[in-house]
Amino acid sequence: MTHTTDAPTDAPGAPGAPTAKRTRRNPAPVILLVAVVLLAVYYVVIGLSGALKTTTAVPVSGSNSQSGDYMTLRMSVQDVDLSNRVMQANVLPIPHGSFEGEKAGEISQPLRIEVSSGGVTTSVVTFPGQSVVDATSLTLTLDRGDTSYPFDQPFANFQLSVQDDDSGDAVPFEVDMSNSARPWVMNAERSAAEVQSDRTLVPMQIDGHRDTLSVVIVSFYIMAILFTTLMAVVTIGSAILRRKLEFANVIWLSATLLSFPALRSAMPGAPPIGTTLDFVFLFPCLALVAIMFVWTGAYMLWRESKVLRNRVLDDDAA
Repeated sequence: MTHTTDAPTDAPGAPGAPTAKRTRRNPAPVILLVAVVLLAVYYVVIGLSGALKTTTAVPVSGSNSQSGDYMTLRMSVQDVDLSNRVMQANVLPIPHGSFEGEKAGEISQPLRIEVSSGGVTTSVVTFPGQSVVDATSLTLTLDRGDTSYPFDQPFANFQLSVQDDDSGDAVPFEVDMSNSARPWVMNAERSAAEVQSDRTLVPMQIDGHRDTLSVVIVSFYIMAILFTTLMAVVTIGSAILRRKLEFANVIWLSATLLSFPALRSAMPGAPPIGTTLDFVFLFPCLALVAIMFVWTGAYMLWRESKVLRNRVLDDDAA
């Protein structure tokens, strides 16, 4: 007598056995961790860059403090124009001691303020005695331009002279400086006074650089341009090798070619085109994308115009 035994259906590989479920690691925790790290880096950059600081005071090094009868020149930097290499500022003299008039904001003695920048006297302001003083606009010459964007470090060397307009005697003064030009971080230095042609000149220097946040944002724009160019090379190269070049590739290259100047103009505080950044990053990427655009456009034009170049057309209805 023959006995038959059925094979267990739950054995692996047996007919009718349930297939084992394939599992994979959940990427959500890793993505969440990366997002938290990026946010932490962002907040660190914001904190270190000084973008959240509420003060606009510019530290002035050197022997700047005065006492007794003196004037305070409150200088406020309004704009830094690297293209024209000038700095716009306002100066408001504030009297102390015997220079104070009877009314608020009034000066008791005639005052003459001279500012020399770039080797020439750029501004001369006189205030009559017993008059209310107002802020005066100044233009200072910058000794560096915008060729090193975004790592510009412009500085202005100028000389200040404050004297009694009647007697010509030098008037002691201190400089109280503030900065309203974003995104510049500035420092000032006051040197020892010099006597030239019966005038006491005080050399001053203002150094500036862009804040860290601006440099980081510009770096992200540069990375976007570089990665987009790399993606274009890989995508077009793969399409050529696989012989799957399509008209959509040409449209994408044209859009990329037009987007690079827009990205360049959107950079914070972007100067006119022609800086070192343009020659190192922008122009090579533009040239590479333009070459691929012209080549793929000509290739697609030649391929798709084949039906127009044939003298005999195939009749598909036959």
